[in-house]
Amino acid sequence: MMVMKITVIKMKLLVLVLAAQLLKVNSIEEEDILEKVFEELNKRIQAVKISCQVRKVVFSAALQPPVVTSSGFGIIGPYSNISMLIHSHIITNIGNAYNPNTGVFIAPVKGVYFFTFTTYSWAKNADIGVVLYRNQEEVLRVWEHQGEGDNEDYATNSAALVLQPLDTVSLRLPKGFQVATSIDDNRHTFSGFLLYQL
Repeated sequence: MMVMKITVIKMKLLVLVLAAQLLKVNSIEEEDILEKVFEELNKRIQAVKISCQVRKVVFSAALQPPVVTSSGFGIIGPYSNISMLIHSHIITNIGNAYNPNTGVFIAPVKGVYFFTFTTYSWAKNADIGVVLYRNQEEVLRVWEHQGEGDNEDYATNSAALVLQPLDTVSLRLPKGFQVATSIDDNRHTFSGFLLYQL
């Protein structure tokens, strides 16, 4: 669609050039007017070209434990309030839309984005799981209560979201929940990428 816009603008520019030739502009004032029209058209062509450039946005990051046991594992939570999960270990971050210091992805352009995450837990008698947020709205969650005999689980979920520029996406730990992760491998991950611009 953008290519068609550029083609239309180029055609208009060509028509103006031909019209100027046919009119055989005689005065300096008329030449100045045409020159300003050409400059304005060129600016518009450049703006359309910039808007046609596809942004490359993809990230993948892993959660690291704040305190590590001798086995290399660490538990995050439970907390008395919902808490941001900060996946600080960057695997990929093309476009730098994901901030490993805050745990927040910020959409650089309007588009359809795809997000996926895998959560891991090592617990007994605990609520485990995470929530995917768009801005301050809960989009989806994974949740389970782990009993005495069930102490290790993974869960994965994903969503395609239409985002406006500066919309945020993050993973959060619900109040009273906990998850686990390992310093030795990337068991708990958060990833996303731009499918296409709108």
